[in-house]
Amino acid sequence: MIPAQRRGLILDHLNRVNAASITELAELIGVSPSTIRRDLEYLERENYIDRTHGGAVLARTRSMFEPHFEISAHIARVEKAAIGREAAKRVEAGDSVIFDSSSTVREAARAVIARRISLTAITNDLTTASLFAQERGLSTIVIGGTVRPGSTTLIGSPGTNFLQEIHADLAFIGTHSICDLKLSETSIEASHMKRAIIGAASKVIVLADSSKFQEPSFSLICTVDAVDEIITDSKLPAEIAESIRSTGTTLTMVPV
Repeated sequence: MIPAQRRGLILDHLNRVNAASITELAELIGVSPSTIRRDLEYLERENYIDRTHGGAVLARTRSMFEPHFEISAHIARVEKAAIGREAAKRVEAGDSVIFDSSSTVREAARAVIARRISLTAITNDLTTASLFAQERGLSTIVIGGTVRPGSTTLIGSPGTNFLQEIHADLAFIGTHSICDLKLSETSIEASHMKRAIIGAASKVIVLADSSKFQEPSFSLICTVDAVDEIITDSKLPAEIAESIRSTGTTLTMVPV
């Protein structure tokens, strides 16, 4: 198992339980305690976690924290894949679809490709663009901009300006947090890009696993009622589901 995968599994577990011991993590992942210690040292240096005596907890300050894309891909993998498959059902042949830069949206892109239908894919994610570029019968448009450090995300005015010139049938976006019926991101640049994507599509669907329903992040994207649908997993607490549905936004919870 590569380090990024182990570290993603550690963060995935901490997202669920908040705190864990080295012994617990070693047994969960199937590696030695010394390997876990090295992973925790790395995660602490990168401000993912806080160390405790014999273990770790999630970092207390997380509003501007964005996991490295190689680690993020291994967090809530089962949930993200299930959400992506459900999202792909919303795409029809001939659609123009914006795919935001998000590990969950990337799973939707993979599921759409598996359906072998023609479409125009617009994206600000370099990995997603490369997935579509390998397929015949698909038109791929990459939104311009600057690559965000530690990611494959394009941000900045070249992309947001471009989005003002198009109108897509559908957009899939991710979010770092959903809290108090608001979507938020870890940076102003990321939230600007997502707002531009929302404005460029007839229908907007948010793809977010249940771990994203947490304390707010640094920069507001929009309120829940500004999007058409949220697709998440069945682990979402009932009271949160009820509050979202009360806004009129469609909520779909996929079993995991």
